[in-house]
Amino acid sequence: MLSIFFKPKSIAVIGASRSPEKIGHVIFKNLLGRFRGKLYPVNPNADEILGHRCYHSVLNIRDRVDLAIVCVRPEFANRVVEECVKKKVKAVVMITSGYREIGGKGIKREEELRRILAKGKTRLIGPNCIGIYDGSSGVDTLFIPEYKMKKPEKGSIAFVSQSGAFGLALLDWMAEEGIGLSKFVSYGNAVDVDESDLLEFLARDKDTKVVAMYLEGVKDGRRFMKVLQKACRKKPVVIYKAGKEDAGKKAAVSHTGSLAGSYEVFRGVMRQAGAYEAESVVELFDFSRALGLGKKASGNRVAIVTNGGGFGVIAADLCRKENLDLPGFEEDTVREIREILPDYASVHNPLDLIGDADSERYARALKALMKDRNVDALLVITLMQTVSLSAEIIDVLSEINAESKKPMVVCASGGSYTKFLISALEKEGIPAYPTPDRAVKALKVLMM
Repeated sequence: MLSIFFKPKSIAVIGASRSPEKIGHVIFKNLLGRFRGKLYPVNPNADEILGHRCYHSVLNIRDRVDLAIVCVRPEFANRVVEECVKKKVKAVVMITSGYREIGGKGIKREEELRRILAKGKTRLIGPNCIGIYDGSSGVDTLFIPEYKMKKPEKGSIAFVSQSGAFGLALLDWMAEEGIGLSKFVSYGNAVDVDESDLLEFLARDKDTKVVAMYLEGVKDGRRFMKVLQKACRKKPVVIYKAGKEDAGKKAAVSHTGSLAGSYEVFRGVMRQAGAYEAESVVELFDFSRALGLGKKASGNRVAIVTNGGGFGVIAADLCRKENLDLPGFEEDTVREIREILPDYASVHNPLDLIGDADSERYARALKALMKDRNVDALLVITLMQTVSLSAEIIDVLSEINAESKKPMVVCASGGSYTKFLISALEKEGIPAYPTPDRAVKALKVLMM
């Protein structure tokens, strides 16, 4: 069971350092600010680090160690892991690089690491990774100082990344965008724990509603397919596959030593299993947010509601491009909406509520459309720059979304005030996006 990686009661940082510029110092300091269990710095050349007694070896720690974080030089790393196995440490996160990804002696070093792990029951993530972040338990092996990188708030999306650098950048972006995170794992060379193990675990994780994955390749294709099929029956899985072309495949091999394989075969596996494919980094999280916060639609009929006609036209074109239907409204719906619009306004799809629309007009129109049997989902465009539309729209959209089974996606384009609206809607459980194309693509995912 991989839960010990995320919910340990004790952690040893092997390679903890007194030097602020060293990885071991940053990891230990970050854990001091977050982790509530027992912490043990390990360094044979120090007696004390940041006010904590330092141990010369993990074997010198009398208490049980659930998780060890290894960040020592590669020539010492295998010996350290061997001590962890002897100590019966349950889990190891191996930050150290210099293994299969460098070829030659790195391949031999990794083979030796496998032989060491085979002697016991210790599970290992890595080597050549940045490890784990779990905001609820305080486990944080990311070796980036707090002032350089934001960490996402607790949420429902789990993010698995084969690449550490990619993972760090995306976590920083998630925090900036206000996207919540349940768990993050960068697993590097996957000498032991691999993408299939992590997906299998996260499919059962009660804190995770959606699994987002960045993959360059898979270690065992047959097993991954079986695990993916089972996982997709439990919760949505969104995958961004890198290494599609020849140049990307070569880069993947030199990066994590991964076998990239045929993209077309992998794509077929995703479709057969029922996973969602993201074709860009942005789509990876746009789709995850929609699936994590939104509801699934029963069909592909979309009602577009806007207070800016131009945006409605753009959204309509994008819907047709994605093969989404724009139905006409039922007579009762048309009659209700006519009562709230000026005489010169027309009622059709997309529905333009006119530039003077306020929150009340939006509320009455959306309530009517939610009852319309011709409509499966709503795309709501709110241009917050207009004088009549206030922050009250957040409460209106939240109330309507809570009362309806139909999914609703919001598009709000603009600066800081609009970004505040998007963030507030996300917290209310409504997927919101800054551009019509992103909103439409996210809405389509809810219809698949």
